[in-house]
Amino acid sequence: MRKNTVWPEIYLDRSHEAGTLRHQIERQIARAIRDGRLACGARLPSSRLMARLLTVSRGTVVEAYEALMEAGMIVASTGSGVRIARTSPGIPNFSNLKRTAAAAHYPARVCLFQDQDGTPLYLNVLL
Repeated sequence: MRKNTVWPEIYLDRSHEAGTLRHQIERQIARAIRDGRLACGARLPSSRLMARLLTVSRGTVVEAYEALMEAGMIVASTGSGVRIARTSPGIPNFSNLKRTAAAAHYPARVCLFQDQDGTPLYLNVLL
């Protein structure tokens, strides 16, 4: 096991009212990511190890991880395992701001208008 692996706190309620085990695992990891308890780039345990620790089938953990990957919250790569995505949903990514602005043709010519109430309105004009 690697030293930089994080262990999310997951408590499973095995009653039928709590929902499926997959959904519980998915929700609790997603909440930990959104709350900042799991940092971007941190490594999660392998699906086999997580399944063994939670005493669930590996398929349950794999399905939870796949749902989190589809949501863009975690990424998996061969040799690196499963990690928290560098840019999680809800966290703005400004690393490519210059390229994004250039692709949007910004700054372009900006015209200032005012509506009937005097509120300024800006209109970007592409030349």
